Amino acid sequence: MEPSQQNHESDAEELSQKGQESKVRRKEIIMIVIGTLISLILTQILSGIVKDIQRVRNRRMSAMMVMSNIESFARMLDNRSDAMAHADTIGTWLLAQPLEHLDTMPEDELGDLIDAAVDLRFFNHDRTAEHIFESTIDTWDNMANVEFIDKVGQCFASINTVEEYWNDWANEVGALQKEILGNPDNYPGTNKSSKLIHNSEMRHYIARIHNWRGWMKYVAATMRFHNRENMRAIDISEKELKEFINKLSKDVRNGEKPPVVHDYYMPALNPDSLNTMPPIMKRD
Repeated sequence: MEPSQQNHESDAEELSQKGQESKVRRKEIIMIVIGTLISLILTQILSGIVKDIQRVRNRRMSAMMVMSNIESFARMLDNRSDAMAHADTIGTWLLAQPLEHLDTMPEDELGDLIDAAVDLRFFNHDRTAEHIFESTIDTWDNMANVEFIDKVGQCFASINTVEEYWNDWANEVGALQKEILGNPDNYPGTNKSSKLIHNSEMRHYIARIHNWRGWMKYVAATMRFHNRENMRAIDISEKELKEFINKLSKDVRNGEKPPVVHDYYMPALNPDSLNTMPPIMKRD
C-alpha cells in the first residue's frame, strides 16, 4: 500500500471517529437538557402538590378556628344564661312583693337586690376568627363550598346581632337607673331604691330577665345547629372540633392557672408603721 493511500485511510478513520464523538456529545447534551427539563417539571409538580396540601391544611385549620369561635360564643351564652339564674330569682321575688312592703325595707338592702337583679355585663366576643374568615374569603370561594360560606356568614351575623341587641338593652337599663338616681324628685317612692322599683319601665326590664335567659339558650342551640351543618359541609366531625377547642384552651394556658383576685389584695396599712413619712410624723 502506497504512503498516500495510507494517509487517506488514516484521515478517513480520524474523521469517522470525530463524527462518532460528536454524535455522543450531542446525545449527552440532549440527555442533559431532557433531564433538566424533567427535573424542572417534577420540581414544579411536587411544589404544586406541596402547596395544595398546605393550602388544604390551612383551609382546614381556618375552618376549625371559625367553628371553634362560633362554639365559644354559644358556650358564653350558656354560661351567661346560667349566671343570670340568681338575678332571675331575685327579680321574680321583687316583682311579686307589694310595693308597700318593699318601701319598708332598708334602702341599702333594697338597692343591693335591685343591682343584683339587673347585673347586666356587656358582651364583647373575640372577632379574630371572623376577621380571618372575611380576609380570606377568596380561599373559601376556591373550595367551591357555597353552603359552608353561607352558614358561617349567617353565624357571624347572628353573633354580632345578639351582641348588639344585648348591649343596647344593657345600656338602656343603665341609662334608666342613672336617670332615676340622678333625678329622684321626678319619680315616686320613699327613697332612691324605692323609686327604682316603683318605676314601671324598670319593673319591665327586671321581668324580661327570665325571657332573656331562655332566649340565650335558644341562640346557643341555634349556633350549634348551624355549626353541625358547617361541620358536615367541611367534613369535620363534632368530636374533632371539640378536641381542637380543648387542645386550644390547654395550649393557651399551658398548664397555668388564672390569677385569683383575692391573692392580690393586701391587708390595710398600719398608720403607726409608715416609716417613709418621718418628716411629717416628727412635725406632728
